[in-house]
Amino acid sequence: MTTTIPSALVHVLAKTRCVLLDFDGPICAVFAHGRDAEVADELRAILRGHEIEPPDEVNNASNPLRILRYAYELGQADMMTEIEDFLREAELRAVADALPTPDAADTMLACHEAGRPLGIVSNNSAPAIEAFLDAHGLSHLVLAVVGRKPIRPDLMKPHPDPVSRVLAILDTPASDCVLVGDSLTDIEVAHATGVRSIGYIRSPSRRRALLAALPNAVTQSMATLAAAIRASQPAARTSS
Repeated sequence: MTTTIPSALVHVLAKTRCVLLDFDGPICAVFAHGRDAEVADELRAILRGHEIEPPDEVNNASNPLRILRYAYELGQADMMTEIEDFLREAELRAVADALPTPDAADTMLACHEAGRPLGIVSNNSAPAIEAFLDAHGLSHLVLAVVGRKPIRPDLMKPHPDPVSRVLAILDTPASDCVLVGDSLTDIEVAHATGVRSIGYIRSPSRRRALLAALPNAVTQSMATLAAAIRASQPAARTSS
């Protein structure tokens, strides 16, 4: 079956050389089947163990990273370390049986075949990302892995720090890169750093918000992205 490739997708890939992928979403679902809410509850239990009762917006959050950010805002170093350590271990356990996103591996292979340097830039921990890549035989396709800095969630996307770090590792200017992500933070950090962006719309509920963030292109499947990568020639390297 022939894949119809949106022209905007080919256009943005033709303007760029390196591909940056977010991890949770484009590559796999880290905390699937409600596990994210369970981990968030466990992190809140650590807070309460330190006699901290979170506000409603934190109590109602199902994203563990929201709890991590809140813990950092409290400025208690020992507690922050405990929260970070627990979350890192939870991520490592989760990726041990996390299901890959359909056609994510083929997208990574397409980058390799096309000579496009590939980096992963994520708010998850680097050890979890690396463990997943190793388990699925994908590590050789990735030139750079940048996860969150331990106990510095203030530097997570949409802060420019993770993208700046991956650009430094790849030794490439922002104008040579496109970031593929499924969240607002991915599109926001792309705007902030000058890399182009492709919104991966993995669920209809995210479509409107992602489109409102004005990515350069969108895709609803990694198979389409892989086909677009194979159909487009990477831009020539520009001076960094």
